[in-house]
Amino acid sequence: MAQDKETRENLIESAKAEFMEKGYNKASLRSICAKAGVTTGALYFFFEDKADLYKAIIGRPVDELFEIMQAHFDEDDEIIESPDYEVEDDDHSEVAQKLIHHIYNNYDAIILLLTKSQGSEYENIVDRIVDFTESKSVEMMEKIAVQKGKKKKVNKYMLHLMIHLVVDSFVHLVTHEPDKQRALANIKKVFKMTMQNWTDTVFD
Repeated sequence: MAQDKETRENLIESAKAEFMEKGYNKASLRSICAKAGVTTGALYFFFEDKADLYKAIIGRPVDELFEIMQAHFDEDDEIIESPDYEVEDDDHSEVAQKLIHHIYNNYDAIILLLTKSQGSEYENIVDRIVDFTESKSVEMMEKIAVQKGKKKKVNKYMLHLMIHLVVDSFVHLVTHEPDKQRALANIKKVFKMTMQNWTDTVFD
């Protein structure tokens, strides 16, 4: 029903404001309902609890963020396994810009995720991103070493450090630059700085 859809959207908008103001831990369902002009009983018609309401705001953008990263690693796998592949330090500007477009198209949800998620199931999202990227990157660098006959091993400590540097730089840009066009202009510089000499750094 149209009225149900409108009520649900009002609750989500009220929740965004409440979470942004107070953070996940201190956000009040009673306050959210009051701002939306509904009873708490009405809220439970649409959402199981505060966690479910929070997930309704940021769940899809988070899933799509990981889908973009997975697609990037899948493409890299195809490139690396091609017979004419040559090792080089790509600045990954294409995937960086895809991520920027996605983030700024869902900016309110992503800022909630990065700055107001303490106490929620998403509070360690940066670590999850690092872990995901690290697992995929280890596989990728090991394939490069095998394919090119390199007698080298992946330095997992340095790989972890470098990935943290990339992710933390990305998070800093997003949380400090609200303008999408300026973010797009700067992300190439961020990735050029962090990705330079990548292979030399992560191989022993």
